[in-house]
Amino acid sequence: MPTSSGASRARPSFSAATDVYARSHALYHTYGQVNGLHRISRPPLPKIHQNSSATRSNSASSSQLRQQQRAKSTSCLNGDSVLLPSRKLPPDPAAAGHHRGANGSNAAASSSSTSAGRSVNGRRRSSVSLHERGMVGLSNLGNTCYMNSMVQCLSHTRPLLELLMRSSSESIDPPPGRLAAAYQRLMRDMWSSSAAAVISPTELRSRLAKFAPRFRGSGQQDSQECLRYLLEGLHEDLSRNSERHPRLPAIDYDQLDRLSDSEKSLVLWQRYTKLENSPIVDIFVGQLKSTLQCCECGHKSTTFDPFWDLALSIPRGNRVSLAACLDLFTDPETLDGNERPKCDKCKTRRRCLKSFCLYRLPTILVIHLKRFSGERYRTKLNTLVDYPFDLDLSEFVDTDLRGKQPAHYSLYAVSEHSGTPMGGHYTAIVRHAYAIDRWVAFSDASVRRSSESAVVSSQGYVLFYERTKRSHTDYN
Repeated sequence: MPTSSGASRARPSFSAATDVYARSHALYHTYGQVNGLHRISRPPLPKIHQNSSATRSNSASSSQLRQQQRAKSTSCLNGDSVLLPSRKLPPDPAAAGHHRGANGSNAAASSSSTSAGRSVNGRRRSSVSLHERGMVGLSNLGNTCYMNSMVQCLSHTRPLLELLMRSSSESIDPPPGRLAAAYQRLMRDMWSSSAAAVISPTELRSRLAKFAPRFRGSGQQDSQECLRYLLEGLHEDLSRNSERHPRLPAIDYDQLDRLSDSEKSLVLWQRYTKLENSPIVDIFVGQLKSTLQCCECGHKSTTFDPFWDLALSIPRGNRVSLAACLDLFTDPETLDGNERPKCDKCKTRRRCLKSFCLYRLPTILVIHLKRFSGERYRTKLNTLVDYPFDLDLSEFVDTDLRGKQPAHYSLYAVSEHSGTPMGGHYTAIVRHAYAIDRWVAFSDASVRRSSESAVVSSQGYVLFYERTKRSHTDYN
C-alpha cells in the first residue's frame, strides 16, 4: 500500500501475522511518526450492535412500512443513506458512446457463454433501468475468481463507482493511469444499459499483472491481497500529486510531542494526505490512535497511523460474533517480559499497557477476517463469524471526537471463500448500489438474485461497510 513517508514505494507485505510487539516498541520510541501502512498490523475496530432481520421486519407498524417503502423508492436514487461528494447517478456509457469492451471492442463481442445484449433474467439490457444494471458476470480467465470477487464488491462501492462513471464533460482530474483506465472501462461496460450478460475482464487482469507481477499466470491467489494491490494501483494512477514522491519538511518530533492529541493527529493526517493524495485515500483510509502507558510511572505516548483495512483474528469456537473478533483486536494488552518497551521517562524497559482507538473514520470500511494461517495459507478457519448489517462505532472513537463524526456503517458487500486453501473458490454477495433492498450473488459468469438471509455465512472473508447517515434498519 502507499507508504506514508517520502521514501520509495515498496510492494505491500501480506503475511498472515504481524510482529505486534516490535511495532509497539517502535511506537513507544517514535510516537507521532507516520509508519508505512503495509508495515503495521491492521489496527483496531470497535464493538458493534447487531440487529436481526426478524427484529427489523417486526419493529415497524404497517403505516411506517408504507412510508418507508415510499421513501425507499427515492432514497436508493438520491443517496440519502451514504456520505458521498456527489449525488449524481452514473451516466449511461452506451448512450454517451463510451461503451467498449476490455479489448477496445464493443462489450457484446467479449461476452462469453451468453448472447450479447441479454440480462440474467432474459430481458434486453437496453430496456433495463439503472436499478437492474450492474448485475453482470465476469469470465474466469484461469483461476481468476479471486479478482472477479473483488471487482464485483468494488463495482457496488458507490463512491468509487460514481468517481469512475463521470461523463466525459466531468472527466477525472488528473486523467487516470493505465490500470485505473482499464478499471474505469470495465466499470462502464458493466453498468452500461446495453452490457452483455458476461464480460471478460482481460484488460484489467493484464494491467494488474504488470503492476503486481505476482498475479501473472494462472496460479491461485488471495482475494484480499488482490484488493490491496488493486487499490494501491488505483491510488497511484489517480494521485493528485504532480511528483511521485513529494518532498515535505522533516517532522520535528520534540515539537510534535508538545502538541495535544487532536493537534498531533491533524498535523500527521495533513502530512499523510499531502504525500498520499488521491480519491482512493479519500474513500478508504482512516486514522488510528495507538497509546502505550508505562505501568510503573504512568507515562503515556501516542501515535497516529493511517489504516486502509482492519485484519481481525477469529476467536476459537464454531460460531462467534464480529464483536468478539473486534474485542481481540481492541482489548488493552499488557507488554511484559521480553516484549517490554523502553519507557522514555523511566529510561528503562518497563511493563506497559497497549491500547487502540479509532480517530478518523473512513467512508468505506474494509474488514479482513483472518481465516488463513500457516505457510502458504495451508490452514483455514471455517468458523461462522456473525457479522452484522449495522455497525455503530461511536463508543470506539476517541472520547475527544465522539459525536463529532458519523460512526454508523452498513454492510453492502462480502467476498466469500469456499473450499480448502489449496483448492477453493471465491465468490461475492453484494447489495445493489442503487437498489438497497436487493442482494445479488456473483460466481464468475454466474449471477443470481439472493437474499439478506444468505449474506452471513462461514464463507465470509472480506467485509465491506459504508458509512451512513441512517442505519440499515431505517429502510426495512
